[in-house]
Amino acid sequence: MADLCRMSWLQSVLSYVWPVTVWEGPGKYGPLKLVWEQGQLVVNSDHANQSYGNLHAIWQQCLDDRQVVRRKPGSILVLGFGAGSCASILRRELGIKAPITGVEGDPEMLRLAREHFRIGRLGDLDLVNADALEFAQSHERAYDLVLVDLCHELDLVPGVDEEPFIAALRQRTAPGGLLCFNTIVHDEGSGKRSQRVSDLLRLHFGCCEERLYQNINRVLTAW
Repeated sequence: MADLCRMSWLQSVLSYVWPVTVWEGPGKYGPLKLVWEQGQLVVNSDHANQSYGNLHAIWQQCLDDRQVVRRKPGSILVLGFGAGSCASILRRELGIKAPITGVEGDPEMLRLAREHFRIGRLGDLDLVNADALEFAQSHERAYDLVLVDLCHELDLVPGVDEEPFIAALRQRTAPGGLLCFNTIVHDEGSGKRSQRVSDLLRLHFGCCEERLYQNINRVLTAW
């Protein structure tokens, strides 16, 4: 154990000079990598950060901008749980103790969350290995805070910009609750899909706002 700790410390230090990959393997939706970057262990795919890293910073800023702590949510749903970046922010950084339900379609991602990011220590966390779109449409419970981060590489997964899913999100968001939906705009096609999500949110929710983070992440907030 001491040798592993020393190795992790060395990898962390070296990562300030260049990224240090410590694991590579297949995920359900494509290859995954566990990498030390700037002293932080992150999960990447071939072309995008999947948990922690840049995505972590985006959610940190979004949850702060939306003053989630002041809203005091009593229940939280994360669709696209990944390796637990959002849950870590909510628990470890913001001190929110509300029960969290995390839905993730890739069992390998959940393994990384448990084994490398100690996500089980957060407490009051229910992890569900399921397709997020199917879960949203078949589940019956509503939540005070719903976070949606469903991308394959730099593009939204099929179906998330269609009315059945957005209508289901309305049902999963409790009255007075808040929905935060991360989209990516990196070309004309992705821009149109992000706008379609925005239009549908305005149709099904009373209000919808948007903010751009790190140039290409357009987070849509509805209530």
